[in-house]
Amino acid sequence: MVVDLESLRVTWRADRPALRPSRVPGRLRSLFSAPGWTKKPEPRVRYGQAFLPGLAVLGRQHLAAAKPLLERAEAVRGRRFTYLGRTVGFPGRIDWSPAGLSQAWQVSLNSLDDLLPLGVAAALAPSVDVRRRWYDVAAPLVREWIAGAGESRGVAWELPALARRVPNLLYLHALFAAELRADPAQRRAVLESLQEQATALAAAVAGQAADHRLIGAGRALFMAGRFFDGMEARGWLEAGATILWNQLREQVNEDGGHRSRCPTVHGLVLADYLEVIALLLAANDDVPLWARKRVKAMADFLARLLHPDGEVPLFHGAALGVARPARELLATAAIVLHEPELAPPGDLPGVWPLLVVGDAGRRTHAHLPRRREGAAARALRRTGFYVLPGDPGDVFLLDGESPPAGGHDGAFGYELSVGGMRIVVDAGAGGEQPAPWGEYFRSTRAHNVVSVAGAEQRANGRVPAVSDVHWVARDGLLYFSGTHDGFARLALDLRLNHRRRVFCLPGRFWLVCDELLGSGQWDVESFIHFHPEVRLAAACHGRPAFVASRSDAAAVEIVPAGVREIHVTAAVETPAPQGWYAARHGERRPAPVLSLAASVRLPFVFGYALVPRSEGPTAVHFEHDAFRLHARLRTGGVEYGMTVVQGDVEIVAHPL
Repeated sequence: MVVDLESLRVTWRADRPALRPSRVPGRLRSLFSAPGWTKKPEPRVRYGQAFLPGLAVLGRQHLAAAKPLLERAEAVRGRRFTYLGRTVGFPGRIDWSPAGLSQAWQVSLNSLDDLLPLGVAAALAPSVDVRRRWYDVAAPLVREWIAGAGESRGVAWELPALARRVPNLLYLHALFAAELRADPAQRRAVLESLQEQATALAAAVAGQAADHRLIGAGRALFMAGRFFDGMEARGWLEAGATILWNQLREQVNEDGGHRSRCPTVHGLVLADYLEVIALLLAANDDVPLWARKRVKAMADFLARLLHPDGEVPLFHGAALGVARPARELLATAAIVLHEPELAPPGDLPGVWPLLVVGDAGRRTHAHLPRRREGAAARALRRTGFYVLPGDPGDVFLLDGESPPAGGHDGAFGYELSVGGMRIVVDAGAGGEQPAPWGEYFRSTRAHNVVSVAGAEQRANGRVPAVSDVHWVARDGLLYFSGTHDGFARLALDLRLNHRRRVFCLPGRFWLVCDELLGSGQWDVESFIHFHPEVRLAAACHGRPAFVASRSDAAAVEIVPAGVREIHVTAAVETPAPQGWYAARHGERRPAPVLSLAASVRLPFVFGYALVPRSEGPTAVHFEHDAFRLHARLRTGGVEYGMTVVQGDVEIVAHPL
């Protein structure tokens, strides 16, 4: 039998529909394009890593401590945002790159720092409904940022804003964990944006200068790496840890001071490291021993540089209310570093320390022994600050080093507290204030220093170089001496220098002696800036003298020597501002300024005594030659003679 195979093949093909090569892939495309297959998997997070462990014990008993945060949360609910002393309202959609505002203000807006106050307000809410309303403020704020700035690549995606925003979004996830679980779309949007931002931050650190913002980026990557799961997150964790420990060694001096020489920046950096160490300890991870010692040195540095009111001096643009309050930083350091002597008196202050260390840390703080000591004499040489104390509640804080590149013209400036209150102050920070205010607060005339021919200490970006620094403690006397060349450019021979000497007999007096070294005829002026609440009164006893006081215990007599022309000014706006004080951004208050002026031939010596709670007349006299300076001070029925010969100092006292 012969079978026609060809006809069978044809019949078989005719009975079955033809198979087209593209049909099976088409079905697969249809399958994977169905709902649920197009979405990427939600970013994986590591469970068990607790940010803000104190959130569980935050309750209505903390309302008083949380008042500043609650006020800020209310402002955000009203669509008002305040940064650097400037408030901007957005009645409609938020403009994340508002015109007419500085880059620093825009960075603050895009950092979403307000998420923490909103979360604290929710945690302290009296009812579930009120808590939900706070979530209904926070969640739309984040959605609006993702919609308005999340796709752009401007200020919002540069390192300064990324380094601050990533931790704030991690806080959001902890503060509103229950609400986000019930709102999966919002949770997914937050996690996806967080992952994208951490990736962008990891790429941005490569070109960042070694400053405090790089440390903030290291903290953000460290936290993101502990939050997310996977190989990429592990890379963030390792990169963040490397940045943190390398920059701790590079940016923090051996005396504990941050190399920026700005107390506000020092506080910001210290807060970053304390939070990182708290996270490591909570996870039973090791902290490098050397790193723990360096962070402890930072806390010690901060404790030594405080006024009796518990706040920092306003050197080099420092402002109150920017970094965490010093009491909160020291309390947290006492707990995580196991250093009881750092603990301030009283209960754990503020909300932030509780959130960082949790209830176990709060209990630890409650049982730490306290040491109530006044300021101690200290030379923080590496960073360039010197502490010259008096009686309890009295301290003279001296800036004895060259200004940093972005700092103020305040070489050899100082601040003085007497009786627990600030009397002599730095003018403060200009913040976002328009010209000429920013220039004023950075200028020489806004600091307790000397000016020659009305010139600034720096010119064309060159900062004055400080040299020939001496710090001596002998026979109860503390002595500082240093020279800077900030005015050398004014003289043809470039030999015009300013040397400042400060003598301190704790509890008795501070004597400020200024020498102008060089030749020729020059106009010189020395400024003394007072706190706005100081009452300045003349107290002449045969020669000009003044008493600056805020209370009977907070009073100091100022006795000039070597000049006859003395001016008192305050609240001057034109032709050049003088007599203003801005302890916080956006705050400008009139404050008295005493200036000692003269037109003299160099070399020349002049200065003044600062005598706390003076009793009876005080007189000061200087004698000098090329090799020797002799200062004579009569006060309180005693004459003090201080002689300096080439850095060697001695004091002799005898009753009158």
